[in-house]
Amino acid sequence: MVVIASHGSWTPGRGPVTTWTASPASREIMARAEIDPMAPSFQQAQHLRTAYEAKVSGREVPRLIMATWDIDGWCDIAAMTDAINAHLRRHDTYHSAFEVTAESITRRTVDDADRLEFVPTALGFLDQDAIRSLVQTATPGTLEWDCFTFGVIQKADHFTVYANVDHLHTDGTSAGLIYREINLTYRALADGLASTLPPTAGYRDFTARQNLQVGAMTLDSRPIKDWVDFADDAGADWPHFPLGLGDTSTGGEGGIVTVELLNGDETEEFNAACRAAGARFSGGVMACAALADHELTGAETFHGLTPSDTRSGDAHSVSVGWYASLFPVSVPVGDGNFAQMARAAQKSFDANKHLSAVSFKRVLDLASAEELGLTPSDRPSMMVSLMDFRGLVDAEADRFGIYLDNLSHGGINTWIVRHADQTTLTVSFPETAEARHSVHDYIGVLRGAFTDVTEFTPDWLEESAEAPFAHSA
Repeated sequence: MVVIASHGSWTPGRGPVTTWTASPASREIMARAEIDPMAPSFQQAQHLRTAYEAKVSGREVPRLIMATWDIDGWCDIAAMTDAINAHLRRHDTYHSAFEVTAESITRRTVDDADRLEFVPTALGFLDQDAIRSLVQTATPGTLEWDCFTFGVIQKADHFTVYANVDHLHTDGTSAGLIYREINLTYRALADGLASTLPPTAGYRDFTARQNLQVGAMTLDSRPIKDWVDFADDAGADWPHFPLGLGDTSTGGEGGIVTVELLNGDETEEFNAACRAAGARFSGGVMACAALADHELTGAETFHGLTPSDTRSGDAHSVSVGWYASLFPVSVPVGDGNFAQMARAAQKSFDANKHLSAVSFKRVLDLASAEELGLTPSDRPSMMVSLMDFRGLVDAEADRFGIYLDNLSHGGINTWIVRHADQTTLTVSFPETAEARHSVHDYIGVLRGAFTDVTEFTPDWLEESAEAPFAHSA
Protein backbone atom coordinates (compact mmCIF):
# COMPACT_ATOMS: atom_id res chain seq x y z
CA MET A 1 0.00 0.00 0.00
CA VAL A 2 1.23 3.49 -0.86
CA VAL A 3 1.28 5.53 2.34
CA ILE A 4 0.09 9.14 2.54
CA ALA A 5 0.86 10.54 5.97
CA SER A 6 2.67 13.32 7.86
CA HIS A 7 6.35 13.83 8.50
CA GLY A 8 5.64 13.16 12.16
CA SER A 9 4.32 9.66 11.47
CA TRP A 10 7.12 8.68 9.08
CA THR A 11 9.09 5.67 10.36
CA PRO A 12 12.47 5.80 8.59
CA GLY A 13 14.23 3.96 11.40
CA ARG A 14 17.73 5.04 12.32
CA GLY A 15 21.13 4.94 10.69
CA PRO A 16 23.85 6.99 9.01
CA VAL A 17 22.31 9.90 7.11
CA THR A 18 23.57 11.70 4.01
CA THR A 19 21.78 14.78 2.68
CA TRP A 20 22.02 16.64 -0.62
CA THR A 21 21.65 20.42 -0.67
CA ALA A 22 22.60 23.21 -3.04
CA SER A 23 26.29 24.06 -3.25
CA PRO A 24 27.31 27.62 -2.24
CA ALA A 25 28.36 28.24 -5.84
CA SER A 26 24.91 27.24 -7.10
CA ARG A 27 23.21 29.60 -4.66
CA GLU A 28 25.47 32.39 -5.87
CA ILE A 29 24.65 31.58 -9.50
CA MET A 30 20.92 31.79 -8.77
CA ALA A 31 21.33 35.04 -6.83
CA ARG A 32 23.02 36.61 -9.87
CA ALA A 33 20.70 35.04 -12.47
CA GLU A 34 19.06 37.30 -15.03
CA ILE A 35 15.57 38.65 -14.34
CA ASP A 36 13.06 36.63 -16.32
CA PRO A 37 9.91 38.47 -17.49
CA MET A 38 7.81 35.32 -17.38
CA ALA A 39 5.29 35.35 -14.53
CA PRO A 40 4.96 32.23 -12.34
CA SER A 41 2.11 29.85 -13.01
CA PHE A 42 -1.17 30.72 -11.33
CA GLN A 43 -0.63 27.88 -8.83
CA GLN A 44 2.86 29.13 -8.02
CA ALA A 45 1.80 32.76 -7.75
CA GLN A 46 -0.87 31.98 -5.18
CA HIS A 47 1.54 29.78 -3.21
CA LEU A 48 4.23 32.46 -3.26
CA ARG A 49 1.82 35.13 -2.04
CA THR A 50 0.61 32.84 0.73
CA ALA A 51 4.23 32.18 1.74
CA TYR A 52 5.02 35.89 1.75
CA GLU A 53 1.97 36.76 3.86
CA ALA A 54 2.81 33.91 6.25
CA LYS A 55 6.36 35.19 6.62
CA VAL A 56 5.15 38.72 7.35
CA SER A 57 2.65 37.47 9.94
CA GLY A 58 5.04 34.94 11.47
CA ARG A 59 2.76 32.03 10.66
CA GLU A 60 3.79 28.70 9.15
CA VAL A 61 1.76 27.20 6.32
CA PRO A 62 1.89 23.73 4.73
CA ARG A 63 4.31 23.48 1.82
CA LEU A 64 6.42 20.30 1.75
CA ILE A 65 5.63 17.11 -0.15
CA MET A 66 8.12 14.32 0.51
CA ALA A 67 8.48 11.16 -1.57
CA THR A 68 10.26 8.23 0.10
CA TRP A 69 11.26 4.76 -1.03
CA ASP A 70 13.67 1.93 -0.18
CA ILE A 71 16.48 0.45 -2.27
CA ASP A 72 18.27 -2.79 -1.44
CA GLY A 73 21.97 -2.76 -0.64
CA TRP A 74 24.45 -0.06 0.32
CA CYS A 75 24.02 3.40 -1.20
CA ASP A 76 26.59 4.41 -3.82
CA ILE A 77 26.88 8.08 -2.85
CA ALA A 78 28.57 9.11 -6.10
CA ALA A 79 25.85 7.45 -8.19
CA MET A 80 23.09 9.01 -6.06
CA THR A 81 24.72 12.44 -6.40
CA ASP A 82 24.73 12.08 -10.18
CA ALA A 83 21.11 10.83 -10.17
CA ILE A 84 19.88 13.76 -8.08
CA ASN A 85 21.74 16.33 -10.18
CA ALA A 86 20.52 14.75 -13.42
CA HIS A 87 16.97 15.05 -12.12
CA LEU A 88 17.37 18.69 -11.06
CA ARG A 89 18.96 19.68 -14.37
CA ARG A 90 16.32 17.83 -16.41
CA HIS A 91 13.30 19.67 -14.97
CA ASP A 92 13.22 23.43 -15.45
CA THR A 93 10.82 24.11 -12.58
CA TYR A 94 13.95 23.96 -10.38
CA HIS A 95 15.81 26.56 -12.46
CA SER A 96 13.94 29.66 -11.28
CA ALA A 97 14.03 31.69 -8.09
CA PHE A 98 11.33 34.16 -7.05
CA GLU A 99 11.58 37.44 -5.18
CA VAL A 100 8.27 38.39 -3.58
CA THR A 101 7.09 41.70 -2.17
CA ALA A 102 3.63 42.92 -1.22
CA GLU A 103 3.27 44.38 -4.73
CA SER A 104 5.12 42.05 -7.08
CA ILE A 105 6.75 38.71 -7.86
CA THR A 106 10.04 38.74 -9.77
CA ARG A 107 11.49 35.61 -11.39
CA ARG A 108 15.19 34.95 -11.92
CA THR A 109 16.12 32.03 -14.18
CA VAL A 110 19.43 30.36 -14.95
CA ASP A 111 19.76 29.22 -18.57
CA ASP A 112 22.67 26.79 -18.11
CA ALA A 113 21.25 24.26 -15.64
CA ASP A 114 24.44 22.17 -15.79
CA ARG A 115 26.03 24.83 -13.58
CA LEU A 116 23.64 23.93 -10.76
CA GLU A 117 24.87 21.31 -8.35
CA PHE A 118 23.62 19.62 -5.20
CA VAL A 119 26.34 18.16 -3.00
CA PRO A 120 26.24 15.41 -0.35
CA THR A 121 26.91 15.97 3.33
CA ALA A 122 27.39 13.06 5.74
CA LEU A 123 25.55 13.81 8.99
CA GLY A 124 26.53 10.62 10.80
CA PHE A 125 24.24 8.29 12.73
CA LEU A 126 20.83 9.77 13.60
CA ASP A 127 17.90 8.23 15.44
CA GLN A 128 14.36 8.35 14.11
CA ASP A 129 13.28 11.48 15.98
CA ALA A 130 16.31 13.39 14.73
CA ILE A 131 15.62 12.30 11.15
CA ARG A 132 11.99 13.41 11.43
CA SER A 133 13.13 16.77 12.76
CA LEU A 134 15.62 17.06 9.91
CA VAL A 135 13.03 16.64 7.14
CA GLN A 136 10.66 19.08 8.84
CA THR A 137 13.20 21.87 9.35
CA ALA A 138 16.19 21.53 7.01
CA THR A 139 14.57 22.36 3.65
CA PRO A 140 14.77 26.11 2.86
CA GLY A 141 11.51 28.05 2.72
CA THR A 142 9.27 28.67 -0.28
CA LEU A 143 10.76 32.12 -0.88
CA GLU A 144 14.28 30.70 -1.22
CA TRP A 145 15.45 29.12 -4.49
CA ASP A 146 16.72 25.83 -3.09
CA CYS A 147 13.47 24.82 -1.36
CA PHE A 148 14.08 21.14 -2.08
CA THR A 149 16.43 18.68 -0.39
CA PHE A 150 17.26 14.99 -0.66
CA GLY A 151 18.67 12.36 1.65
CA VAL A 152 19.34 8.70 2.37
CA ILE A 153 19.25 6.72 5.61
CA GLN A 154 21.44 3.65 5.44
CA LYS A 155 20.29 0.39 7.07
CA ALA A 156 21.96 -3.01 7.31
CA ASP A 157 20.59 -4.40 4.04
CA HIS A 158 18.90 -1.43 2.35
CA PHE A 159 18.64 2.34 2.43
CA THR A 160 15.72 4.76 2.49
CA VAL A 161 15.71 7.65 0.03
CA TYR A 162 13.71 10.85 0.50
CA ALA A 163 13.03 13.81 -1.78
CA ASN A 164 11.55 16.70 0.20
CA VAL A 165 10.24 19.32 -2.25
CA ASP A 166 8.28 22.51 -1.68
CA HIS A 167 4.81 22.48 -3.26
CA LEU A 168 6.09 25.35 -5.44
CA HIS A 169 7.73 22.71 -7.64
CA THR A 170 5.69 19.57 -7.11
CA ASP A 171 2.27 17.95 -6.74
CA GLY A 172 0.99 14.44 -6.05
CA THR A 173 1.83 13.18 -9.54
CA SER A 174 5.26 14.79 -9.39
CA ALA A 175 6.03 12.93 -6.17
CA GLY A 176 5.61 9.66 -8.05
CA LEU A 177 7.63 10.96 -11.01
CA ILE A 178 10.49 12.08 -8.74
CA TYR A 179 10.60 8.62 -7.18
CA ARG A 180 10.51 6.79 -10.50
CA GLU A 181 13.12 9.01 -12.17
CA ILE A 182 15.73 9.18 -9.42
CA ASN A 183 15.26 5.49 -8.64
CA LEU A 184 15.72 4.38 -12.27
CA THR A 185 18.65 6.74 -12.86
CA TYR A 186 20.42 5.68 -9.67
CA ARG A 187 20.03 1.96 -10.39
CA ALA A 188 21.42 2.40 -13.90
CA LEU A 189 24.38 4.49 -12.75
CA ALA A 190 25.15 2.17 -9.84
CA ASP A 191 25.29 -0.71 -12.33
CA GLY A 192 27.61 1.24 -14.62
CA LEU A 193 24.94 1.76 -17.28
CA ALA A 194 23.72 4.86 -19.07
CA SER A 195 20.39 6.18 -17.81
CA THR A 196 17.71 6.53 -20.50
CA LEU A 197 14.55 8.49 -19.75
CA PRO A 198 11.75 9.57 -22.09
CA PRO A 199 11.81 13.18 -23.35
CA THR A 200 10.08 15.64 -21.05
CA ALA A 201 8.45 18.98 -21.72
CA GLY A 202 9.32 21.84 -19.43
CA TYR A 203 7.14 23.37 -16.74
CA ARG A 204 8.14 26.65 -18.33
CA ASP A 205 6.21 25.66 -21.48
CA PHE A 206 3.13 24.93 -19.40
CA THR A 207 3.48 28.24 -17.53
CA ALA A 208 3.84 30.28 -20.71
CA ARG A 209 0.79 28.64 -22.27
CA GLN A 210 -1.25 29.04 -19.09
CA ASN A 211 -0.33 32.71 -18.70
CA LEU A 212 -1.19 33.38 -22.34
CA GLN A 213 -4.52 31.56 -22.33
CA VAL A 214 -5.80 32.27 -18.83
CA GLY A 215 -4.29 35.75 -18.65
CA ALA A 216 -6.27 36.78 -21.72
CA MET A 217 -9.62 35.73 -20.22
CA THR A 218 -12.27 38.29 -19.33
CA LEU A 219 -15.56 38.14 -17.47
CA ASP A 220 -17.14 37.17 -20.80
CA SER A 221 -14.92 34.10 -21.26
CA ARG A 222 -16.82 30.83 -20.98
CA PRO A 223 -14.62 29.28 -18.23
CA ILE A 224 -14.94 32.45 -16.13
CA LYS A 225 -18.71 32.42 -16.55
CA ASP A 226 -18.83 28.73 -15.58
CA TRP A 227 -16.89 29.43 -12.38
CA VAL A 228 -19.16 32.37 -11.56
CA ASP A 229 -22.25 30.21 -12.17
CA PHE A 230 -20.90 27.54 -9.82
CA ALA A 231 -20.08 30.10 -7.13
CA ASP A 232 -23.52 31.67 -7.53
CA ASP A 233 -25.25 28.27 -7.23
CA ALA A 234 -23.15 27.33 -4.21
CA GLY A 235 -23.64 30.65 -2.44
CA ALA A 236 -22.89 30.35 1.24
CA ASP A 237 -22.47 26.60 0.67
CA TRP A 238 -19.16 27.15 -1.14
CA PRO A 239 -17.23 23.84 -0.76
CA HIS A 240 -16.58 23.44 2.93
CA PHE A 241 -16.14 20.84 5.64
CA PRO A 242 -19.56 20.05 7.11
CA LEU A 243 -18.52 20.04 10.79
CA GLY A 244 -16.85 22.50 13.14
CA LEU A 245 -13.08 22.70 13.46
CA GLY A 246 -12.67 25.02 16.43
CA ASP A 247 -10.35 28.03 16.52
CA THR A 248 -7.74 27.63 13.78
CA SER A 249 -6.58 31.24 13.76
CA THR A 250 -3.77 31.04 16.30
CA GLY A 251 -1.57 28.24 14.96
CA GLY A 252 -0.72 26.25 11.88
CA GLU A 253 -0.22 22.81 13.39
CA GLY A 254 -1.96 20.04 11.49
CA GLY A 255 -2.74 16.36 11.76
CA ILE A 256 -3.25 13.55 9.25
CA VAL A 257 -5.17 10.31 9.65
CA THR A 258 -5.51 7.37 7.24
CA VAL A 259 -8.09 4.57 7.40
CA GLU A 260 -9.19 1.76 5.13
CA LEU A 261 -12.34 2.79 3.30
CA LEU A 262 -12.95 -0.43 1.35
CA ASN A 263 -11.09 -3.74 1.29
CA GLY A 264 -10.14 -5.40 -1.97
CA ASP A 265 -13.46 -7.19 -2.56
CA GLU A 266 -15.46 -4.12 -1.53
CA THR A 267 -13.42 -1.94 -3.89
CA GLU A 268 -14.32 -4.19 -6.81
CA GLU A 269 -17.97 -4.23 -5.73
CA PHE A 270 -18.00 -0.44 -5.46
CA ASN A 271 -16.46 -0.09 -8.90
CA ALA A 272 -19.04 -2.52 -10.32
CA ALA A 273 -21.84 -0.47 -8.76
CA CYS A 274 -20.43 2.70 -10.31
CA ARG A 275 -20.23 1.07 -13.74
CA ALA A 276 -23.71 -0.38 -13.45
CA ALA A 277 -25.01 3.07 -12.59
CA GLY A 278 -23.47 4.52 -15.74
CA ALA A 279 -20.62 6.24 -13.90
CA ARG A 280 -16.96 5.65 -13.15
CA PHE A 281 -15.14 5.34 -9.83
CA SER A 282 -14.75 9.12 -9.67
CA GLY A 283 -18.49 9.68 -9.99
CA GLY A 284 -19.15 7.17 -7.24
CA VAL A 285 -16.63 8.87 -4.94
CA MET A 286 -18.26 12.26 -5.39
CA ALA A 287 -21.72 10.73 -4.89
CA CYS A 288 -20.61 9.24 -1.56
CA ALA A 289 -19.12 12.57 -0.52
CA ALA A 290 -22.51 14.12 -1.30
CA LEU A 291 -24.34 11.48 0.73
CA ALA A 292 -22.07 12.09 3.73
CA ASP A 293 -22.49 15.85 3.45
CA HIS A 294 -26.28 15.48 3.25
CA GLU A 295 -26.38 13.24 6.32
CA LEU A 296 -24.38 15.77 8.34
CA THR A 297 -25.90 19.03 7.07
CA GLY A 298 -29.16 18.20 5.30
CA ALA A 299 -27.93 20.05 2.19
CA GLU A 300 -29.87 19.07 -0.93
CA THR A 301 -26.93 19.73 -3.25
CA PHE A 302 -23.29 18.95 -2.60
CA HIS A 303 -20.77 21.46 -3.92
CA GLY A 304 -17.22 20.15 -3.94
CA LEU A 305 -13.74 20.95 -5.21
CA THR A 306 -11.51 18.22 -6.57
CA PRO A 307 -8.07 18.44 -8.20
CA SER A 308 -7.15 17.42 -11.72
CA ASP A 309 -3.76 16.84 -13.28
CA THR A 310 -3.52 19.36 -16.11
CA ARG A 311 -0.60 17.61 -17.84
CA SER A 312 -1.26 16.97 -21.52
CA GLY A 313 0.69 14.84 -23.99
CA ASP A 314 3.43 12.28 -23.44
CA ALA A 315 6.21 14.81 -22.83
CA HIS A 316 4.29 16.62 -20.09
CA SER A 317 3.15 13.33 -18.54
CA VAL A 318 6.69 12.89 -17.18
CA SER A 319 7.27 16.55 -16.31
CA VAL A 320 7.80 17.58 -12.68
CA GLY A 321 6.03 20.71 -11.46
CA TRP A 322 2.79 21.92 -9.93
CA TYR A 323 0.24 21.00 -12.58
CA ALA A 324 -2.68 19.99 -10.35
CA SER A 325 -5.50 22.47 -9.94
CA LEU A 326 -9.01 22.39 -8.51
CA PHE A 327 -12.28 22.27 -10.39
CA PRO A 328 -15.88 22.24 -9.07
CA VAL A 329 -18.36 19.38 -8.90
CA SER A 330 -22.04 19.68 -7.96
CA VAL A 331 -24.18 16.68 -6.97
CA PRO A 332 -27.94 16.94 -6.29
CA VAL A 333 -28.96 14.50 -3.55
CA GLY A 334 -32.57 13.96 -4.64
CA ASP A 335 -34.02 10.94 -2.89
CA GLY A 336 -30.55 9.60 -2.04
CA ASN A 337 -30.47 6.99 -4.82
CA PHE A 338 -26.80 6.19 -5.38
CA ALA A 339 -27.14 5.36 -9.07
CA GLN A 340 -28.83 8.67 -9.84
CA MET A 341 -26.33 10.61 -7.75
CA ALA A 342 -23.33 8.83 -9.29
CA ARG A 343 -24.55 9.64 -12.80
CA ALA A 344 -25.14 13.28 -11.88
CA ALA A 345 -21.75 13.48 -10.19
CA GLN A 346 -20.00 11.97 -13.19
CA LYS A 347 -21.74 14.37 -15.54
CA SER A 348 -20.69 17.34 -13.43
CA PHE A 349 -17.17 15.94 -12.99
CA ASP A 350 -16.65 15.49 -16.73
CA ALA A 351 -18.34 18.76 -17.73
CA ASN A 352 -16.32 20.88 -15.28
CA LYS A 353 -12.92 19.21 -15.48
CA HIS A 354 -11.73 21.79 -18.02
CA LEU A 355 -12.07 24.44 -15.31
CA SER A 356 -8.97 23.00 -13.63
CA ALA A 357 -7.05 25.02 -16.21
CA VAL A 358 -8.50 28.22 -14.72
CA SER A 359 -8.06 28.97 -11.05
CA PHE A 360 -11.03 30.58 -9.30
CA LYS A 361 -8.48 33.14 -8.18
CA ARG A 362 -8.44 34.32 -11.79
CA VAL A 363 -12.15 35.12 -11.48
CA LEU A 364 -11.48 37.23 -8.40
CA ASP A 365 -8.63 38.97 -10.21
CA LEU A 366 -11.21 40.23 -12.70
CA ALA A 367 -13.88 41.28 -10.21
CA SER A 368 -14.46 41.09 -6.48
CA ALA A 369 -16.99 38.71 -4.96
CA GLU A 370 -19.17 41.69 -4.10
CA GLU A 371 -19.05 42.99 -7.67
CA LEU A 372 -20.04 39.54 -8.94
CA GLY A 373 -22.87 39.32 -6.42
CA LEU A 374 -21.34 36.27 -4.74
CA THR A 375 -21.65 35.41 -1.06
CA PRO A 376 -18.25 34.57 0.43
CA SER A 377 -18.28 31.65 2.84
CA ASP A 378 -16.52 31.91 6.19
CA ARG A 379 -16.59 28.13 6.71
CA PRO A 380 -13.40 26.03 6.57
CA SER A 381 -12.57 24.93 3.03
CA MET A 382 -12.51 21.33 1.85
CA MET A 383 -10.98 19.41 -1.05
CA VAL A 384 -11.95 15.88 -2.11
CA SER A 385 -9.18 14.24 -4.13
CA LEU A 386 -9.13 10.86 -5.87
CA MET A 387 -5.74 9.23 -6.44
CA ASP A 388 -5.04 5.95 -8.22
CA PHE A 389 -1.88 4.00 -7.40
CA ARG A 390 -2.83 0.77 -9.13
CA GLY A 391 -0.10 1.47 -11.70
CA LEU A 392 2.54 0.70 -9.08
CA VAL A 393 3.49 -2.96 -8.86
CA ASP A 394 3.26 -4.58 -5.43
CA ALA A 395 6.96 -4.23 -4.62
CA GLU A 396 6.92 -0.54 -5.49
CA ALA A 397 3.70 0.14 -3.61
CA ASP A 398 5.15 -1.40 -0.47
CA ARG A 399 8.25 0.77 -0.67
CA PHE A 400 6.88 4.14 -1.84
CA GLY A 401 5.22 6.74 0.37
CA ILE A 402 4.19 10.40 0.31
CA TYR A 403 4.56 12.45 3.49
CA LEU A 404 3.33 15.99 4.13
CA ASP A 405 4.59 18.46 6.72
CA ASN A 406 2.79 18.71 10.06
CA LEU A 407 1.02 21.95 9.17
CA SER A 408 -2.48 23.04 8.19
CA HIS A 409 -3.99 25.87 6.14
CA GLY A 410 -7.04 25.80 8.43
CA GLY A 411 -9.27 23.69 6.20
CA ILE A 412 -9.68 20.03 5.33
CA ASN A 413 -8.04 17.99 2.58
CA THR A 414 -9.25 14.47 1.85
CA TRP A 415 -7.55 11.94 -0.41
CA ILE A 416 -9.44 8.84 -1.46
CA VAL A 417 -6.74 6.52 -2.76
CA ARG A 418 -7.36 3.46 -4.89
CA HIS A 419 -4.70 0.79 -4.43
CA ALA A 420 -4.39 -2.59 -6.09
CA ASP A 421 -5.96 -4.34 -3.10
CA GLN A 422 -7.98 -1.71 -1.21
CA THR A 423 -9.23 1.87 -1.09
CA THR A 424 -8.04 4.17 1.69
CA LEU A 425 -9.08 7.57 3.01
CA THR A 426 -6.54 10.13 4.22
CA VAL A 427 -7.67 13.36 5.87
CA SER A 428 -5.49 16.32 6.84
CA PHE A 429 -6.92 18.80 9.33
CA PRO A 430 -6.00 21.61 11.73
CA GLU A 431 -4.82 20.14 15.00
CA THR A 432 -7.55 21.20 17.43
CA ALA A 433 -9.60 18.99 19.73
CA GLU A 434 -12.81 19.91 17.93
CA ALA A 435 -11.33 19.28 14.49
CA ARG A 436 -10.00 15.86 15.48
CA HIS A 437 -13.41 14.90 16.89
CA SER A 438 -15.21 16.24 13.80
CA VAL A 439 -12.90 14.41 11.41
CA HIS A 440 -13.48 11.19 13.37
CA ASP A 441 -17.23 11.64 12.99
CA TYR A 442 -16.95 12.55 9.31
CA ILE A 443 -14.85 9.48 8.54
CA GLY A 444 -17.48 7.26 10.14
CA VAL A 445 -20.28 8.79 8.04
CA LEU A 446 -18.27 8.69 4.80
CA ARG A 447 -17.24 5.07 5.35
CA GLY A 448 -20.87 4.23 5.90
CA ALA A 449 -21.81 5.81 2.57
CA PHE A 450 -19.22 3.73 0.74
CA THR A 451 -19.98 0.43 2.45
CA ASP A 452 -23.71 0.90 1.88
CA VAL A 453 -23.03 0.96 -1.85
CA THR A 454 -21.14 -2.33 -1.72
CA GLU A 455 -24.08 -4.08 -0.09
CA PHE A 456 -26.19 -4.06 -3.27
CA THR A 457 -27.93 -7.30 -4.31
CA PRO A 458 -27.35 -9.18 -7.59
CA ASP A 459 -30.93 -8.26 -8.56
CA TRP A 460 -30.16 -4.56 -8.15
CA LEU A 461 -27.00 -4.93 -10.23
CA GLU A 462 -28.81 -6.83 -13.00
CA GLU A 463 -31.64 -4.30 -13.06
CA SER A 464 -29.18 -1.40 -13.25
CA ALA A 465 -27.15 -3.08 -15.99
CA GLU A 466 -30.26 -3.35 -18.17
CA ALA A 467 -30.97 0.39 -17.97
CA PRO A 468 -30.23 2.36 -21.17
CA PHE A 469 -27.65 4.55 -19.42
CA ALA A 470 -25.72 1.71 -17.82
CA HIS A 471 -22.75 1.67 -20.16
CA SER A 472 -22.26 5.39 -20.78
CA ALA A 473 -18.81 6.87 -20.14
